[in-house]
This record gives sequence, C-alpha cells and structure tokens, in this order.
Amino acid sequence: MPTLLERTSAPPPPLTPYVPSVAKPWNARRVAHLYRRLGYGASLAQIQQGLQMSPGELIDQLLDTAADLGPPDPPYWGGWTMDEYAANPDPNLVFIHRDELRRRWLGEMLDEGVRAKMALFWHNHFVTELDVYGCNGYLWSYFSMIHDYAFGNFRIFAREMGKTGAMLVYLNGNLSVAGQPNENYARELMELFTMGESNGYNQADIVAMSRALTGWRASDYLCDPPYFDPNRHDDTPKTIFGQTSNFGFTTAHNLVFSARAEQVSHYITGKLYKHFVYQTLDNQVITELAQTFRDNNWEILPVLKQLFKSEHFFEDTYMNVRHKSPLESMLNIYKIAGTPASLVSEDRWDAIGYWSYQLGQEVFNPPNVAGWKGYRNWINESTLTARWNYSAAVAYWLSTEEQSRENLRSLAQTLTNDSNDPALITAALVEFFTGQALDDVHLQAAVINFKSGIPENYYLDGSWNLYWDEAPYQIVNLLYFLVKLPEFQLV
Repeated sequence: MPTLLERTSAPPPPLTPYVPSVAKPWNARRVAHLYRRLGYGASLAQIQQGLQMSPGELIDQLLDTAADLGPPDPPYWGGWTMDEYAANPDPNLVFIHRDELRRRWLGEMLDEGVRAKMALFWHNHFVTELDVYGCNGYLWSYFSMIHDYAFGNFRIFAREMGKTGAMLVYLNGNLSVAGQPNENYARELMELFTMGESNGYNQADIVAMSRALTGWRASDYLCDPPYFDPNRHDDTPKTIFGQTSNFGFTTAHNLVFSARAEQVSHYITGKLYKHFVYQTLDNQVITELAQTFRDNNWEILPVLKQLFKSEHFFEDTYMNVRHKSPLESMLNIYKIAGTPASLVSEDRWDAIGYWSYQLGQEVFNPPNVAGWKGYRNWINESTLTARWNYSAAVAYWLSTEEQSRENLRSLAQTLTNDSNDPALITAALVEFFTGQALDDVHLQAAVINFKSGIPENYYLDGSWNLYWDEAPYQIVNLLYFLVKLPEFQLV
C-alpha cells in the first residue's frame, strides 16, 4: 500500500492562501482533490464547474452552502417515546425507523456531501453507540445536533452535546447525582472531546468536573426528553484547573475553553487536520489553525476555510495519501459515475450500510468511545478482499441502470473528446477514477481489462467506438480491475 514518504525537503508553506501557478495549477486534479476530502468525490460536471471558479470562490461556495443548510428536517417519529413504539402493532418499527435514517444519511453523503461528511466527522468525535442507548428519539436529537453544529460554535456544541439523551445514557451522565457523581462523561469531555489525553487536567479535575455536571436526567427505557433536576445537582464549591467556584453544567464547560484554550484549540484543529489532510501533524500549520480557532471564539467554519484555502492543502504531497474509509470506497464509485441518491434503491443502501459494518464502519455504532481509528486501520488481511468485492458490487450496479450506464459513456466521451483509442480512453478514466496515473505495467493491464470482450480486430480497424452498446459495460469492467489496486484505496 503506498504511503507518504518522510519529507526530506523544506517543510510545506504555511497557511497562506493558495494561488494557482505553473508549478501548482488550478486543474481538474486539484478540484477533484478538494471534493474528495470535503465530500465523497465529484462528478465531471462538478469538476468542470469548479474550474470556472477561483479556488477561494469554490471553497467558499461549498462550505457556506453546507453551513447554511439549517437544521435537518425531523422525521415524524423524531420525538417518539417508548410508549408510542409499544402502542404500535409492528414490533419491528423501531428498527425500520433506524434503517430509514441510515439510508437518508447515506443518500445525503452522496448528493450533498460536504455537511454529511462533516457530520460523520463529529459522529466519530462526540461518539455515542446506538446499541448502548437504544432510543430512536435520542438518536434523532443526536443526529440533528451533529448536523446543525457541524460548522458552528464548538464551545456551544460541546456543551449542548452533553445534554443530549444519547450522550447522557452512553457515558452515564444520567446516573450522576450529588453525593454519587459518575466520572465517565467528565473524563471523556476532557480526554476525547476537548483537550486530548493527559493534556492539562488530572484526576482531581475529573472528580470535580463530574460533580459540576450532576443533575441531568435521561431514561433509555422511557425515551422521554432529557431534563435537569436541581435536587440531584451538587450545589457546592468545586475546584477545577485550580479555580474554585460553585461550577454547574454550563460554567464548567465554559471553564474548559477559558482555562485550557491552548489545549482545546490545538487538539481539535489537530483532529481536523488528521481527518482532512494527513495523519502526521504539521506543527506550524496546527499552531496557525489553533490561533484562528481561538481568535474566532471557537467558530469552526473559519478554521476550515483557512485550511482548505491554503497552499498547504493543495500540495502534491498530500494528495492520494489518505486511506479511504469503507463508506468512501463505495460511495465514491456512485459519485464519480454521476449517480444521484434517487437512483439507489433501498436494498442497495441497506447493502452498503451492512458492507460498511462488515468493513469496520457501522454508522451510529462506532466500536467504542474513542471512535474509528481510521487511516491504515481501515485495511487489513481480513477486510481487503471484502473491500474489493463490495466496491466491485457497487460498480456492477452501475451496469444495471440505464442512466448510470449512459453517464459512464458520456464521461468517457467528454474526457477524451469522443476518442476511439482504447489506450487513451483507459488512461483518462483511470486518472479520473483514482486521481492519479498508473505505472506502465498496471496501465497496460487496465487497457486489457477495458478492451476485454471485444475482438481485437475492431480496435485495429477503428470500427469500435464509445457509441457501442458494450462501451458502458467495458468501463464497469475497468472498474472491477481498478478497485483491487492500491491506488484506488487512497484519497
């Protein structure tokens, strides 16, 4: 599996805005790179549109549009309690609703992309497991919050997340009462959600923080809305980070950001960098992003704009070096083929959800409070063959739907100016599908796979072309070959 080589040259430039140049042009490769990192890839039409804009204009459009979407529309069951499910004659309805929401999110990942992917990032940051809290109403509230705050104020986001039923049940905040505080959420608030492990706090801070957070109640058995019970709150002075006061839920959360601003800003921007750029942190970049985070009062959007608009982000060094998540490996195939979510049937969405689970990424159920590790952990001896097979199955689906087949034909025609040269067509498709060129040996193998099934004489006499009925199936056959290459596993 290709990996990023240790840099031996001068470090990449700081977070100055990217200005296209001869050495670093604004081309289809960089537009596609932006779409792959911000979302799940780009159709040819999106790339062509992006090339008509400046990098800054495109990034502003993508991020501002995603940030302005507003809260997601609730399903009719979003506020249901367990009593309402118990009164329904269908015992499977609770699971039907979960499946509906999972399909909805996968469809949004494909069609909308940017906010859906950002929400998935926060799902893997403020981790909860549906299998633990088991309440659909709490699932909806949690789902709504990670979308609504995806680009918003992180300080408020962190505070409000602690009041959700999903988090209260998952990390036992609902059991934390005066005299018997539960330390689980207080510990993870500092260790995983804001500051990073052993980064500016100690056990005494955890104990005091847990006392400050007492009194919030939620019941996964009833699934009724969370509420605050002042009689269960520890209303006495606590000392956190060396400061003593009668801290409560809000003031204790706010203290994390005022007393440990350096730790929070570096930790969160570091996580964003690892997710969207590369696993190894660039300390100069993180220092600048952290300063921007603090200067903008913990607003997430300015940090993202600074990162994605930077020279650093568009360095060749950082292209095609992240390992695709299971969802990226499958959804990207639909995206590059120009297939909208409306053409994907429920059973196929369910298959993608199940396959992603088989590959280690079950939506709504990360493995533990630390979330999915990602990076190289997505691929191992157990998952690699299945990853090939599942991606090939998605490619096969393209061949079964007329619009998708014609999209593939049109893609090849546009990329090659309607060429009938199989080698030229293959090379263009390979670069579009993988974001990079193959070495000669693998490119020749790709050409063979593209040409297979058509007698060679039709290529030699020039009678074959992309208008043949077989052409879309040839492109799918090429995808069967590409999904097994290391290059296809990178984004």
